[in-house]
Amino acid sequence: MEQIYSEGIESGELKKAKASALSMAADGIKVDKIAHYLNVSTQMVQKWIDESMSVLQ
Repeated sequence: MEQIYSEGIESGELKKAKASALSMAADGIKVDKIAHYLNVSTQMVQKWIDESMSVLQ
């Protein structure tokens, strides 16, 4: 039960980080800075941006 709770918290935190990353990217902040601020990998940030761009097309 506790593991499910922890996974839910982690999932929510990643969703919030993704939303923040996309907002920062829209403001022109570089991927490496976004990753640093959100404490995630640059690859993760780039993946979120790429996914977002593919949805818009």
